[in-house]
Amino acid sequence: MSVTSISSKNKNLLWAVSAGRCEYIGCNKVLHTDILTNKKCNSAYIAHIVGDEPTGPRGDIKRSKLLANDINNLMLLCDTHHRMVDEDEITYTEPCLLEMKRQHEERIRRITDIAPNMSSEIILYGANIGINNSPLSYQSACEALLYDYYPASDNAIELRMKNVPFTDDTDTYWMMEEANLYEQFKLQIKPRLMQGNADHYSVFALAPQPLLIKLGVLLNDLNDVKVYQKHREPSTWKWQSVSNNIEYVLHEPANKTKIPVLVFSLSATVTHDRIQKALGENTSIWEITISGTPNNDFLKTETLLSEFRRTVRSAFDKIKFHHGCTELHIFPAMPVSASVELGRVWMPKVDMPMAIYDANKLKNDFYKTITIK
Repeated sequence: MSVTSISSKNKNLLWAVSAGRCEYIGCNKVLHTDILTNKKCNSAYIAHIVGDEPTGPRGDIKRSKLLANDINNLMLLCDTHHRMVDEDEITYTEPCLLEMKRQHEERIRRITDIAPNMSSEIILYGANIGINNSPLSYQSACEALLYDYYPASDNAIELRMKNVPFTDDTDTYWMMEEANLYEQFKLQIKPRLMQGNADHYSVFALAPQPLLIKLGVLLNDLNDVKVYQKHREPSTWKWQSVSNNIEYVLHEPANKTKIPVLVFSLSATVTHDRIQKALGENTSIWEITISGTPNNDFLKTETLLSEFRRTVRSAFDKIKFHHGCTELHIFPAMPVSASVELGRVWMPKVDMPMAIYDANKLKNDFYKTITIK
Protein backbone atom coordinates (compact mmCIF):
# COMPACT_ATOMS: atom_id res chain seq x y z
CA MET A 1 0.00 0.00 0.00
CA SER A 2 1.46 3.33 -0.99
CA VAL A 3 1.84 6.06 1.61
CA THR A 4 2.79 8.82 -0.80
CA SER A 5 -0.83 10.01 -0.89
CA ILE A 6 -0.98 10.41 2.90
CA SER A 7 -0.31 13.83 4.39
CA SER A 8 2.19 14.28 7.23
CA LYS A 9 -0.65 15.57 9.38
CA ASN A 10 -2.63 12.34 8.97
CA LYS A 11 0.45 10.16 9.49
CA ASN A 12 1.08 11.90 12.82
CA LEU A 13 -2.60 11.69 13.73
CA LEU A 14 -2.68 7.96 13.02
CA TRP A 15 0.36 7.40 15.25
CA ALA A 16 -1.40 9.34 17.99
CA VAL A 17 -4.79 7.57 17.90
CA SER A 18 -3.15 4.13 17.67
CA ALA A 19 -0.60 4.92 20.43
CA GLY A 20 2.15 3.68 18.12
CA ARG A 21 0.93 0.08 18.34
CA CYS A 22 -0.21 -2.44 15.74
CA GLU A 23 -3.97 -2.18 15.29
CA TYR A 24 -4.43 -5.79 14.19
CA ILE A 25 -6.75 -7.43 16.72
CA GLY A 26 -4.81 -9.15 19.50
CA CYS A 27 -1.39 -7.90 18.34
CA ASN A 28 -0.83 -4.50 20.00
CA LYS A 29 2.91 -4.66 19.20
CA VAL A 30 4.89 -1.52 20.00
CA LEU A 31 6.11 -0.09 16.69
CA HIS A 32 8.49 2.59 17.94
CA THR A 33 10.91 0.49 20.04
CA ASP A 34 12.92 -2.64 19.20
CA ILE A 35 11.95 -5.32 21.73
CA LEU A 36 15.45 -6.87 21.79
CA THR A 37 17.71 -3.81 21.97
CA ASN A 38 15.17 -1.38 23.45
CA LYS A 39 16.34 1.18 20.90
CA LYS A 40 13.94 3.62 19.30
CA CYS A 41 12.97 2.77 15.74
CA ASN A 42 10.05 2.91 13.32
CA SER A 43 8.83 -0.55 12.36
CA ALA A 44 5.32 0.55 11.40
CA TYR A 45 3.44 0.30 8.13
CA ILE A 46 0.54 2.60 7.30
CA ALA A 47 -2.09 0.51 5.53
CA HIS A 48 -5.08 1.62 3.51
CA ILE A 49 -8.27 -0.26 4.34
CA VAL A 50 -9.72 0.60 0.94
CA GLY A 51 -6.64 0.50 -1.28
CA ASP A 52 -5.42 3.87 -2.58
CA GLU A 53 -5.42 2.34 -6.08
CA PRO A 54 -8.45 0.61 -7.66
CA THR A 55 -6.23 -2.42 -8.39
CA GLY A 56 -4.93 -2.59 -4.80
CA PRO A 57 -6.31 -4.65 -1.93
CA ARG A 58 -9.97 -3.79 -1.39
CA GLY A 59 -9.57 -1.11 -4.08
CA ASP A 60 -12.54 0.63 -5.66
CA ILE A 61 -12.67 2.57 -8.91
CA LYS A 62 -14.33 5.58 -7.25
CA ARG A 63 -13.61 5.34 -3.52
CA SER A 64 -9.88 4.61 -3.67
CA LYS A 65 -8.95 8.14 -4.70
CA LEU A 66 -11.47 9.72 -2.31
CA LEU A 67 -10.24 7.75 0.73
CA ALA A 68 -6.51 7.76 -0.02
CA ASN A 69 -5.80 10.49 2.56
CA ASP A 70 -8.74 9.85 4.90
CA ILE A 71 -7.66 9.10 8.49
CA ASN A 72 -10.70 6.84 8.88
CA ASN A 73 -9.31 4.63 6.09
CA LEU A 74 -5.83 4.21 7.59
CA MET A 75 -4.42 1.60 9.98
CA LEU A 76 -1.05 1.33 11.70
CA LEU A 77 0.26 -2.24 11.37
CA CYS A 78 3.37 -4.26 12.06
CA ASP A 79 5.18 -5.92 9.15
CA THR A 80 3.59 -9.35 9.72
CA HIS A 81 0.01 -8.14 9.81
CA HIS A 82 0.55 -5.60 7.06
CA ARG A 83 1.49 -8.50 4.76
CA MET A 84 -1.43 -10.62 5.95
CA VAL A 85 -4.15 -8.04 5.30
CA ASP A 86 -2.67 -7.22 1.87
CA GLU A 87 -2.44 -10.84 0.73
CA ASP A 88 -5.85 -12.09 1.89
CA GLU A 89 -8.68 -9.81 0.78
CA ILE A 90 -11.27 -12.55 1.31
CA THR A 91 -10.57 -12.77 5.05
CA TYR A 92 -9.65 -9.14 5.62
CA THR A 93 -12.61 -7.31 4.21
CA GLU A 94 -13.26 -3.60 4.63
CA PRO A 95 -15.80 -4.13 7.49
CA CYS A 96 -13.38 -6.52 9.23
CA LEU A 97 -10.50 -4.02 9.19
CA LEU A 98 -12.71 -1.08 10.13
CA GLU A 99 -13.86 -3.01 13.20
CA MET A 100 -10.25 -3.80 14.19
CA LYS A 101 -9.39 -0.12 13.86
CA ARG A 102 -12.44 0.96 15.85
CA GLN A 103 -11.80 -1.46 18.71
CA HIS A 104 -8.11 -0.58 18.99
CA GLU A 105 -8.55 3.18 18.89
CA GLU A 106 -11.52 3.08 21.24
CA ARG A 107 -9.46 1.09 23.74
CA ILE A 108 -6.57 3.56 23.50
CA ARG A 109 -8.97 6.46 23.99
CA ARG A 110 -10.56 4.89 27.05
CA ILE A 111 -7.20 4.05 28.60
CA THR A 112 -5.83 7.54 28.12
CA ASP A 113 -9.05 9.00 29.54
CA ILE A 114 -8.02 7.66 32.98
CA ALA A 115 -7.14 10.64 35.17
CA PRO A 116 -3.46 11.02 36.20
CA ASN A 117 -4.33 10.55 39.88
CA MET A 118 -6.12 7.20 39.33
CA SER A 119 -3.16 4.92 39.92
CA SER A 120 -3.57 1.76 41.98
CA GLU A 121 -1.13 -0.66 43.58
CA ILE A 122 -2.05 -4.24 42.70
CA ILE A 123 -2.04 -6.75 45.55
CA LEU A 124 -1.96 -10.45 44.63
CA TYR A 125 -2.59 -12.98 47.39
CA GLY A 126 -2.87 -16.70 46.82
CA ALA A 127 -2.69 -19.85 48.91
CA ASN A 128 -3.27 -23.47 48.02
CA ILE A 129 -6.88 -24.64 48.25
CA GLY A 130 -6.57 -28.35 48.90
CA ILE A 131 -4.02 -29.58 46.34
CA ASN A 132 -4.83 -26.78 43.90
CA ASN A 133 -2.67 -23.72 43.35
CA SER A 134 -4.32 -20.31 43.02
CA PRO A 135 -3.79 -18.95 39.46
CA LEU A 136 -3.11 -15.22 39.81
CA SER A 137 -1.34 -13.00 37.31
CA TYR A 138 -0.32 -9.36 37.13
CA GLN A 139 -1.57 -9.19 33.53
CA SER A 140 -5.11 -10.33 34.33
CA ALA A 141 -5.19 -7.89 37.23
CA CYS A 142 -4.15 -5.02 34.95
CA GLU A 143 -6.93 -5.91 32.52
CA ALA A 144 -9.50 -5.80 35.33
CA LEU A 145 -8.34 -2.35 36.48
CA LEU A 146 -8.96 -0.71 33.15
CA TYR A 147 -10.74 1.61 32.53
CA ASP A 148 -11.05 2.97 36.05
CA TYR A 149 -7.44 2.83 37.23
CA TYR A 150 -3.98 2.18 35.88
CA PRO A 151 -1.24 0.12 37.59
CA ALA A 152 0.95 2.26 39.83
CA SER A 153 3.91 -0.09 39.41
CA ASP A 154 5.28 -2.50 36.82
CA ASN A 155 4.97 -5.32 39.36
CA ALA A 156 2.35 -6.43 41.83
CA ILE A 157 2.72 -6.63 45.60
CA GLU A 158 2.70 -10.41 46.07
CA LEU A 159 1.85 -11.78 49.50
CA ARG A 160 1.75 -15.50 48.76
CA MET A 161 4.09 -18.09 50.25
CA LYS A 162 5.49 -20.24 47.44
CA ASN A 163 6.16 -23.99 47.40
CA VAL A 164 4.12 -24.74 50.54
CA PRO A 165 4.58 -28.44 51.38
CA PHE A 166 1.42 -28.65 53.51
CA THR A 167 -2.27 -28.82 52.60
CA ASP A 168 -5.20 -27.11 54.27
CA ASP A 169 -6.22 -30.17 56.29
CA THR A 170 -3.25 -29.70 58.64
CA ASP A 171 -2.78 -27.31 61.56
CA THR A 172 0.74 -26.57 60.28
CA TYR A 173 -0.67 -25.20 57.02
CA TRP A 174 -2.86 -22.68 58.82
CA MET A 175 -0.13 -21.65 61.23
CA MET A 176 2.41 -21.10 58.44
CA GLU A 177 0.04 -19.40 56.02
CA GLU A 178 -1.37 -17.02 58.64
CA ALA A 179 2.13 -16.14 59.88
CA ASN A 180 3.40 -15.59 56.33
CA LEU A 181 0.43 -13.40 55.42
CA TYR A 182 1.01 -11.22 58.46
CA GLU A 183 4.77 -10.96 57.84
CA GLN A 184 4.40 -10.15 54.15
CA PHE A 185 1.76 -7.54 54.95
CA LYS A 186 4.03 -6.04 57.61
CA LEU A 187 6.98 -5.91 55.19
CA GLN A 188 5.30 -4.78 51.97
CA ILE A 189 2.16 -2.85 52.83
CA LYS A 190 2.19 -1.64 56.43
CA PRO A 191 5.17 0.75 55.92
CA ARG A 192 3.24 2.45 53.11
CA LEU A 193 0.21 2.88 55.36
CA MET A 194 2.31 4.15 58.28
CA GLN A 195 3.78 6.87 56.06
CA GLY A 196 0.30 8.24 55.54
CA ASN A 197 0.35 7.70 51.78
CA ALA A 198 -3.06 8.02 50.14
CA ASP A 199 -2.36 5.05 47.87
CA HIS A 200 -5.18 3.12 46.28
CA TYR A 201 -4.96 -0.68 46.40
CA SER A 202 -6.61 -3.23 44.11
CA VAL A 203 -6.88 -6.68 45.66
CA PHE A 204 -6.95 -9.96 43.75
CA ALA A 205 -7.05 -12.99 46.02
CA LEU A 206 -7.67 -16.73 45.74
CA ALA A 207 -7.20 -18.70 48.94
CA PRO A 208 -9.18 -20.62 51.59
CA GLN A 209 -11.81 -18.34 53.09
CA PRO A 210 -10.31 -18.02 56.61
CA LEU A 211 -7.09 -16.61 55.09
CA LEU A 212 -9.07 -14.20 52.89
CA ILE A 213 -10.92 -12.96 55.96
CA LYS A 214 -7.58 -12.47 57.72
CA LEU A 215 -6.30 -10.48 54.72
CA GLY A 216 -9.38 -8.25 54.96
CA VAL A 217 -8.74 -7.67 58.66
CA LEU A 218 -5.19 -6.54 57.88
CA LEU A 219 -6.32 -4.20 55.11
CA ASN A 220 -9.31 -2.91 57.15
CA ASP A 221 -11.81 -0.36 55.88
CA LEU A 222 -9.78 2.73 56.77
CA ASN A 223 -7.65 2.35 53.66
CA ASP A 224 -8.57 3.02 50.04
CA VAL A 225 -9.06 -0.54 48.80
CA LYS A 226 -11.00 -2.08 45.94
CA VAL A 227 -11.53 -5.85 46.09
CA TYR A 228 -12.10 -7.80 42.88
CA GLN A 229 -14.04 -11.01 42.28
CA LYS A 230 -13.03 -13.88 39.97
CA HIS A 231 -16.09 -14.57 37.81
CA ARG A 232 -16.68 -17.89 36.08
CA GLU A 233 -19.06 -16.67 33.37
CA PRO A 234 -17.59 -14.64 31.79
CA SER A 235 -14.13 -15.71 32.96
CA THR A 236 -12.73 -12.40 34.18
CA TRP A 237 -11.82 -10.41 37.27
CA LYS A 238 -13.51 -7.30 35.92
CA TRP A 239 -16.66 -6.23 37.73
CA GLN A 240 -19.77 -6.54 35.59
CA SER A 241 -22.32 -3.77 35.03
CA VAL A 242 -25.46 -5.92 35.25
CA SER A 243 -26.55 -8.41 37.90
CA ASN A 244 -29.61 -10.46 38.75
CA ASN A 245 -32.12 -9.04 41.23
CA ILE A 246 -30.49 -10.49 44.32
CA GLU A 247 -30.96 -9.38 47.91
CA TYR A 248 -29.22 -10.50 51.10
CA VAL A 249 -31.37 -12.03 53.82
CA LEU A 250 -30.45 -12.29 57.52
CA HIS A 251 -32.16 -15.18 59.33
CA GLU A 252 -32.19 -14.76 63.11
CA PRO A 253 -32.40 -17.66 65.58
CA ALA A 254 -35.49 -18.02 67.76
CA ASN A 255 -33.31 -18.62 70.83
CA LYS A 256 -30.52 -16.04 71.18
CA THR A 257 -29.04 -17.30 74.45
CA LYS A 258 -26.73 -20.03 73.20
CA ILE A 259 -23.27 -20.04 71.55
CA PRO A 260 -23.43 -17.44 68.73
CA VAL A 261 -22.81 -18.72 65.21
CA LEU A 262 -22.86 -16.72 61.97
CA VAL A 263 -23.28 -18.79 58.81
CA PHE A 264 -22.77 -17.47 55.28
CA SER A 265 -24.83 -19.54 52.82
CA LEU A 266 -23.96 -17.56 49.69
CA SER A 267 -21.95 -19.74 47.31
CA ALA A 268 -23.53 -22.88 48.78
CA THR A 269 -26.06 -23.81 51.44
CA VAL A 270 -24.63 -24.63 54.86
CA THR A 271 -27.14 -26.83 56.68
CA HIS A 272 -27.52 -26.54 60.46
CA ASP A 273 -26.60 -30.16 61.11
CA ARG A 274 -23.09 -29.39 59.86
CA ILE A 275 -22.78 -26.61 62.42
CA GLN A 276 -24.04 -28.83 65.21
CA LYS A 277 -21.61 -31.53 64.13
CA ALA A 278 -18.76 -29.12 64.88
CA LEU A 279 -20.15 -27.31 67.95
CA GLY A 280 -23.01 -29.39 69.32
CA GLU A 281 -26.65 -28.37 69.67
CA ASN A 282 -26.09 -25.54 72.14
CA THR A 283 -25.89 -22.97 69.34
CA SER A 284 -27.80 -19.87 68.24
CA ILE A 285 -27.40 -19.90 64.47
CA TRP A 286 -27.60 -16.61 62.56
CA GLU A 287 -27.47 -16.95 58.80
CA ILE A 288 -26.82 -14.59 55.90
CA THR A 289 -28.01 -15.93 52.55
CA ILE A 290 -29.39 -14.57 49.28
CA SER A 291 -32.93 -14.31 47.93
CA GLY A 292 -32.12 -16.71 45.09
CA THR A 293 -30.42 -20.09 45.19
CA PRO A 294 -26.89 -19.88 46.66
CA ASN A 295 -24.28 -20.32 43.94
CA ASN A 296 -20.61 -19.52 43.41
CA ASP A 297 -21.07 -16.98 40.61
CA PHE A 298 -23.87 -14.68 41.82
CA LEU A 299 -21.64 -11.79 42.93
CA LYS A 300 -21.27 -9.88 39.65
CA THR A 301 -21.30 -6.19 40.60
CA GLU A 302 -19.58 -3.84 43.03
CA THR A 303 -23.02 -2.65 44.16
CA LEU A 304 -23.87 -6.17 45.35
CA LEU A 305 -20.55 -6.32 47.23
CA SER A 306 -21.35 -2.98 48.92
CA GLU A 307 -24.75 -4.36 49.94
CA PHE A 308 -22.94 -7.36 51.44
CA ARG A 309 -20.79 -5.04 53.57
CA ARG A 310 -23.86 -3.25 54.90
CA THR A 311 -25.60 -6.54 55.67
CA VAL A 312 -22.59 -7.87 57.57
CA ARG A 313 -22.18 -4.64 59.53
CA SER A 314 -25.81 -4.79 60.60
CA ALA A 315 -25.53 -8.49 61.51
CA PHE A 316 -22.43 -7.89 63.66
CA ASP A 317 -24.26 -5.18 65.61
CA LYS A 318 -27.38 -7.29 66.16
CA ILE A 319 -25.45 -10.38 67.26
CA LYS A 320 -23.32 -8.40 69.71
CA PHE A 321 -26.44 -6.77 71.15
CA HIS A 322 -27.87 -10.20 72.04
CA HIS A 323 -24.69 -12.13 72.87
CA GLY A 324 -22.25 -9.54 74.18
CA CYS A 325 -18.51 -9.77 73.46
CA THR A 326 -18.23 -13.54 73.51
CA GLU A 327 -16.55 -15.39 70.60
CA LEU A 328 -18.53 -15.49 67.35
CA HIS A 329 -18.14 -18.69 65.31
CA ILE A 330 -18.02 -18.05 61.55
CA PHE A 331 -18.96 -20.74 59.01
CA PRO A 332 -18.35 -19.28 55.53
CA ALA A 333 -19.48 -20.47 52.11
CA MET A 334 -19.09 -17.34 50.01
CA PRO A 335 -17.21 -15.73 47.09
CA VAL A 336 -13.60 -14.64 47.56
CA SER A 337 -14.34 -10.89 47.45
CA ALA A 338 -17.02 -11.29 50.13
CA SER A 339 -14.53 -13.13 52.35
CA VAL A 340 -12.03 -10.27 52.12
CA GLU A 341 -14.74 -7.67 52.73
CA LEU A 342 -16.01 -9.58 55.78
CA GLY A 343 -12.56 -9.07 57.30
CA ARG A 344 -12.49 -5.40 56.32
CA VAL A 345 -15.91 -4.76 57.88
CA TRP A 346 -14.87 -6.31 61.22
CA MET A 347 -13.68 -3.65 63.70
CA PRO A 348 -11.11 -4.86 66.27
CA LYS A 349 -12.08 -2.42 69.04
CA VAL A 350 -15.82 -2.92 68.67
CA ASP A 351 -16.74 -6.34 67.31
CA MET A 352 -16.77 -9.81 68.84
CA PRO A 353 -13.71 -12.06 68.40
CA MET A 354 -14.16 -14.44 65.45
CA ALA A 355 -13.37 -18.14 65.24
CA ILE A 356 -13.24 -19.01 61.53
CA TYR A 357 -14.09 -22.49 60.29
CA ASP A 358 -13.25 -24.11 56.98
CA ALA A 359 -14.97 -27.00 55.22
CA ASN A 360 -12.56 -29.83 54.43
CA LYS A 361 -13.40 -33.34 53.25
CA LEU A 362 -10.31 -34.84 54.86
CA LYS A 363 -11.39 -33.33 58.18
CA ASN A 364 -14.92 -34.70 57.69
CA ASP A 365 -16.48 -31.22 57.16
CA PHE A 366 -16.07 -27.93 59.07
CA TYR A 367 -13.25 -27.46 61.54
CA LYS A 368 -11.78 -24.48 63.38
CA THR A 369 -8.78 -22.83 61.68
CA ILE A 370 -8.04 -19.18 62.55
CA THR A 371 -9.11 -17.02 65.46
CA ILE A 372 -9.29 -13.24 65.01
CA LYS A 373 -9.28 -11.10 68.15
